[in-house]
Amino acid sequence: MRCFTLYGPILCYHDVPDLDSVADPSRPRARLNLAKAETIAEMHSKRKPGLPSEHLLTINIYDPIVHSKRKWEMCCTSREQQKVWYDAINAWNGKGEGSAVEITAQKVGDAFLTVGAAVGIGAGPDHDGEDGGGGGGGSTRLSPSHKEGRHSMSDLGKYHAEAKARPQQQRAAHVDDELVAKAAARAVELLREKLSEGRPKFPVAVLSVVVLNAAIHFVRNGSEETYKATMLFANAFALYVFLKERSSEAGSRLRRGPKARAAKEGRSVAAPKPAGADERARSPRTAPADAEGVSSRRSFARTLPAGSTIPRASPARDSALEDALRAHGPESAAAVRARAAASTDDVEAKPHTYANTDAGTFNLRVGPNYKKNKRKAPSGPALYDLVSLDFLYADAPLKNATDKFRVPDIPGITDVSTGHAHIPPVLIVNTWLPGEEPAMFAKGGGEGETYSIPMVFALSEDTLKQLKDLDIASPGVKLLSEWCKRAEKEPDFRGRFKCMGMIEDIESTGVPKFIQGYNGKPALVTKSGTFRRYANYIEFTINVNLWAFLARKGLFTITPTFPDFVFNVGFTIEGRKDEELPEVLLGGCRLMNLDPEQAVVDGVDDVEL
Repeated sequence: MRCFTLYGPILCYHDVPDLDSVADPSRPRARLNLAKAETIAEMHSKRKPGLPSEHLLTINIYDPIVHSKRKWEMCCTSREQQKVWYDAINAWNGKGEGSAVEITAQKVGDAFLTVGAAVGIGAGPDHDGEDGGGGGGGSTRLSPSHKEGRHSMSDLGKYHAEAKARPQQQRAAHVDDELVAKAAARAVELLREKLSEGRPKFPVAVLSVVVLNAAIHFVRNGSEETYKATMLFANAFALYVFLKERSSEAGSRLRRGPKARAAKEGRSVAAPKPAGADERARSPRTAPADAEGVSSRRSFARTLPAGSTIPRASPARDSALEDALRAHGPESAAAVRARAAASTDDVEAKPHTYANTDAGTFNLRVGPNYKKNKRKAPSGPALYDLVSLDFLYADAPLKNATDKFRVPDIPGITDVSTGHAHIPPVLIVNTWLPGEEPAMFAKGGGEGETYSIPMVFALSEDTLKQLKDLDIASPGVKLLSEWCKRAEKEPDFRGRFKCMGMIEDIESTGVPKFIQGYNGKPALVTKSGTFRRYANYIEFTINVNLWAFLARKGLFTITPTFPDFVFNVGFTIEGRKDEELPEVLLGGCRLMNLDPEQAVVDGVDDVEL
C-alpha cells in the first residue's frame, strides 16, 4: 500500500506491503520538508478511477529555483481526516522548524490522528528520492492493486500510539542537518591539516565548501531538473579539484625532472647559437617554405643527429633482427625495413627505450557503412616505417624539427621517388607535451617549458609499390595521397589527422579510472595541428597545449607515471566514406617505460652527445 506520514514538518511518502512496515521514517520513498518548501494544500471532493474515496488533498509544491510546479496527491478515508491533514500541512507551510503547531491531536472516529505522526492512504511521487518528487507537475494515483490495502482509523491510531513510544523516530527530521554539520566539521578538519602541512589550499577549500552548500541547497529545495543539473555541476567540479590535486603532485615531480636532474649533476646551460645559425646550417634542399611567415624562432643550443636523445630498443639475442643489423649495419635501409618487420618479441623491452609498434594494436574503422555499424578491426600494416624518435625538454617548443635535429639521410629510404610530387618519402610527426602545469585560461598556445617528441617516418616498401598505380591502390594509400595533396590548403581535410595512445595492461598501472576509458581512443588533431611542406618531407606538429583543458590536465597528470607502463602511439587519417575504408595506421612507436626525468635538456645534456 501507499501512505503518508507526518513527523514534525517532514511529510514522508511510503510504498510498503502493510502499515506496520512503516518502521523507519528516515527511509521513506520520498520526503518533503514543509517548513522549507513553498506549498499550497487544496481539498477536493471528486471520485477518480483507482482511488478508494472522493476525499482528495492536493499538495502543490513550487520550486523557487526554476519556477516550476509539481504536486503530490493524497486520498483520505473520510472528510474529517481530509480536514485534519489540510490543517496540519498548512500549519507548517513556510514556518521554521521551531514554530509551534497548535494542532496536537484531534478525535477522528474512534482513533486519534496526531500531527506528530499521522497517516493517510493516498498517492505520491513515483520514484525514490528526498525533498519531494513527481516531476513534470503531475501526480501518481493509487493503483487498483492497492484498493484492498485500506486500513480502518482504529488501526491507524493503534499504529501511531506505538510509534510515539519510539523517540528515535522523532529525530528523523534532523538526520540531514546532522550529516551536513558532520561534513562541514570534517571539511574544516581537513583544511586545518592542509594548513598545518604548510601547503595552504584555502581558496580551493573555501570554493569547495561553497559548492557543497549550494549543491545541498539546490538538491533539498529544487526540482528533479535542478537536482540533475546540480549533480552534473558538482561532479564536474569534483573532477576539476581531483585533477588539480593530481597535477600539483605531477608538477612537483616534474620540478624534480630533467632540469633538476641536470642541475644536481652540476651541468650548466650552454649558450644558444646566434639567431639564424640553424638556418645557415640547413641544406637548401631542406629549407622550409614557412607557411606562417614566422621569421623569428627560438634558437636551440646545438644541432643533433635525429635519434640521438633516447636509445632505440636493442634486438633480442639470436633474433632475425639481430642478424639483419649485424649484416647490414644499424643505419642502413635494410635495418629500417628489418625493424619495421620485427615483432615485439624481437626486441629487448628495456626501460626508457623505443621501438616500432605493432599496427594491429590499434582498432580502426572498417566499412561498409561505418556511421551505422560502428565496426572497427585491427589495422593492417602501417604505411610508414619508423626511422628515429627523439625526446627533448626545452624552455620553448621545437617548432621545426630541423631547428634541433638533422633529418636522417639514408639512401634508398629518404631519397626515393614516390612518383607523386605532393607525396614526399618522409613524414615527421612532432608532438609537444606540456612541461609545466596547464592553466585553464592560458593564452599563447603554450610557449613555455615543453617536451618535444619528433618522430621520423619513411614510406614502407609496400606503400611505395602501391603509389606506382593509385588506381589500384588500397583505400588507405589513396586517402594518404589526398591528405598530402589537400591538407596544406584545406583545414577541414588537415583536421582528419588522428592520434591514438594505448597503454598496455592499463588496469595494473594505477592510472585513474576516468583516464582508462580513453585508452586507445582516437583524437582528431584539428586546430592544434600544423602542416609544413619541405623539399623531401612533410612535418606535422601536434600542439597538445591547444587541446581542451581537461585533456591537457589529464595528460600532464599521467606524464610522471610514464616510467610505470609501456605506451603505444599511433597516427592515422580518418576515413569517412566507404571508399576511404578500412582505415590503416600511418605509423607509430612503442615507448617502453619512458622516463620524463631522462629527457635531454636543451643546452645542458646535449653538450655531451
